Amino acid sequence: MKISENIKAVLFDLDGTLVDSMWMWPQIDKDFLNDRGFEVPDGLSDDVDGLSMAEDAVYFKTRFHLPDTEDELIDIWNNMALHHYEEDVHLQPGAKEFLDYLKKRDIKAGLVTSNSRVLCMAALRSNGLQSYFGTVVTSEDVAHGKPDPEGYLTAASRLGVKPHDCMVFEDLTAGLIAARSAGMTVAAFDDDYSSAYIEQKIELSDFMIYDYREMME
Repeated sequence: MKISENIKAVLFDLDGTLVDSMWMWPQIDKDFLNDRGFEVPDGLSDDVDGLSMAEDAVYFKTRFHLPDTEDELIDIWNNMALHHYEEDVHLQPGAKEFLDYLKKRDIKAGLVTSNSRVLCMAALRSNGLQSYFGTVVTSEDVAHGKPDPEGYLTAASRLGVKPHDCMVFEDLTAGLIAARSAGMTVAAFDDDYSSAYIEQKIELSDFMIYDYREMME
């Protein structure tokens, strides 16, 4: 599968798309809530998928009537997750090879994540990817998380590329909706965490891949 000639920039989500990290968040939610005497309610993951850290904090504070400030909640989650991003979060299959492929062809690369900047940069550093991205848009840079298209439109603007000349890789339905709303070519990545939603992912995307080396064939 080859990238269309009109594509001038490729934008990646981080968790579950560029790096294999979605496995940690349900456990962090469980540990966080259990420490405060709560069980994890059914459907929690569906409610928070795609939300920015700030939106997550509002959701948790409101739903569980937490005394912590929103900034305090974000700091707690960052501290709980940081060692994972530094030590045991690795790239999805073929990601590094594909980024090298894009660089050789002068196709710009950007990152758009609902995660915090500190965790995003830890993931990039630990996998040696700091130099690959012309822009990194995190939850601190936008007012609205996915499925709002703001993050992807911000990345395209920063890279100086029109939205219709961008291709997006996403693993969750909220991200796919955001990319489609931005008017971009949409590619779904088949991460294990979101495999239950494969039909929706196929419906929302232009195509699906299982390994980034498929884009180099």
